[in-house]
Amino acid sequence: MQEECVSLQVCVSVVGALECVVRRCLGPDGGSVLFTRDTGESLISRHGRRLLSTLQLQHPMARMVLDCVCAHAKATGDGTKSFLLLLAALLRGIQDSHMERKGSLSIPSFQNLANRLLAVSRKELEDVVTHKLTPYASMYCSHRSYRLEGSILDLLIGGFISGRVGIGQADVLKRVLCEFYHKVSQDQNAVETISFIQSHFSFLHTAVTGLPTACSEVIEGLVVTCDWSVWTELQGPIKALIVYESFGASFVTVGENISVCIQKDYLHRSESVMKQKLATLLDLQVDVVLSSVKQPERVSQWARLNHVSLLECVDSAQLDFLSHICAAETLSHPPLQHLVMLKYCRRVQLGGHRYACLGTFLHMHTLVLCAPAPGFLDQIVCVSQGVFAMLQHLSQSFCQTLASDQSQSPSSDQSQSVLSSQDLWGGILHAGGVLPVGGMFEFLLHHFLLNERNSCDPESCKLLAEALLCLPRTLYSHNHRRFLNIQTRFLDDLKQWEKTKEKRSEMPELKFGFGFGESSVPCLESVSGKKQLVVSVLQCLHRLLCVGAILHTRSPLRTGPQTHSEEDEEEEEEKLKRSNSTPSTEG
Repeated sequence: MQEECVSLQVCVSVVGALECVVRRCLGPDGGSVLFTRDTGESLISRHGRRLLSTLQLQHPMARMVLDCVCAHAKATGDGTKSFLLLLAALLRGIQDSHMERKGSLSIPSFQNLANRLLAVSRKELEDVVTHKLTPYASMYCSHRSYRLEGSILDLLIGGFISGRVGIGQADVLKRVLCEFYHKVSQDQNAVETISFIQSHFSFLHTAVTGLPTACSEVIEGLVVTCDWSVWTELQGPIKALIVYESFGASFVTVGENISVCIQKDYLHRSESVMKQKLATLLDLQVDVVLSSVKQPERVSQWARLNHVSLLECVDSAQLDFLSHICAAETLSHPPLQHLVMLKYCRRVQLGGHRYACLGTFLHMHTLVLCAPAPGFLDQIVCVSQGVFAMLQHLSQSFCQTLASDQSQSPSSDQSQSVLSSQDLWGGILHAGGVLPVGGMFEFLLHHFLLNERNSCDPESCKLLAEALLCLPRTLYSHNHRRFLNIQTRFLDDLKQWEKTKEKRSEMPELKFGFGFGESSVPCLESVSGKKQLVVSVLQCLHRLLCVGAILHTRSPLRTGPQTHSEEDEEEEEEKLKRSNSTPSTEG
């Protein structure tokens, strides 16, 4: 077993290497990364999770960081690039403070520092965000609400995708995603709509390569990525049968005695069983058959003669989803599984492919995402799914806050379980749940942490505050003077704002462009998502600093709970006895 010592320099080098990959892709002005292989295969992307998952990470610390990044991105939508930038800045800040002291930090010292930083995320960070940053965001958005033209949802989606796709793709993608949300929602419960889209996004979108992004659209109905084997024009309500096995499957069920018969009798009996099954379909007045497997040619011929549409090789998970949303009627005799009522059945042409489209009475819609190349298409799909993960995290955080406020003031009659879109996004805006994108959260948190008077650990707060500025500094890396001018002007206006915050009529206009133009409407980002980013980074830093050594072993690693039975113990004892009883040979 080989042992490898871990030092602070190793952590800085490993995280710094990952940071170099994603740094150039941050923000609207960021670029993309081109991956190539010896086989000639190439991939162009600027999506953080996609970049890291494509790398072949050998170092155990790098893989541990990747696990932390993926766990955070799964909960909040993304934040991969900001995660690595902030983590690298914290490690370099610890290294610089160590160099200034000219001393040696031992492993217990690292662990103590990691515990202190984790305590900051639980106390100081929570207090600052709840009692200072959120009220400030509420006043800021209320004061500027007359400039937030259009939907708050549009600004949130625009802020999320602006730094994750190209400038030309951002406007198209924002329009399509907003349209998709509103068509699925239809003025229903906004929280449930977001959760529904996020949970079933794989069934509610179709990716099409070979078309420009501007061809992305929202189609009514559920698109199935396979064409009809037998197609018949049908009108009115349609009765569809969902099957998961072949009509020509073996007629011998489990548990029956199998008798050997000649081929002619077998074929005759098999044909008779199939005719009975198909006759049952006519008795049920089935118009469409949706099958997850390839059916025999005899079934296709029967469908053509009886004017029944047949769709084969459909993903079984997609059929389960269709059964769920249509409240399917389950049949007892196999292989007839479920009966559903459809509004219509169509054929749609998407690029060079022809697909089936199933209309439901719940007015389901499908998000069609297009891109000219597979790499760009994968990036757009990941960003689109990340949008709804971000919206879900934001809406759940708001509902938890609303529930907490209602428990403290029972007189409130608004319930978080029946929030419309207008109530949800308007409530989030006035509750201080959003801020303009581009570094405003980092500047505010930096300012409040440095001026936190009730802090039990001012040194750790200062370390975190200085590291936070790495994000806006990287956003304006192409013009460092602009970053300094924005920081100075923002802090000056912030001090003037705090002096007059009691008199809202005398509040100064807080000028905050952040790369989107002084006169343009700023896009928004989630405060709860940014707070979770800081907490996740500090938790990952805690894991890194608490590692004292790396042991390389060839035995399989067991991460789950280990249960030892008596049989396992007896086997181990037998192996030990055999090894001890083996005579040694001497030369």
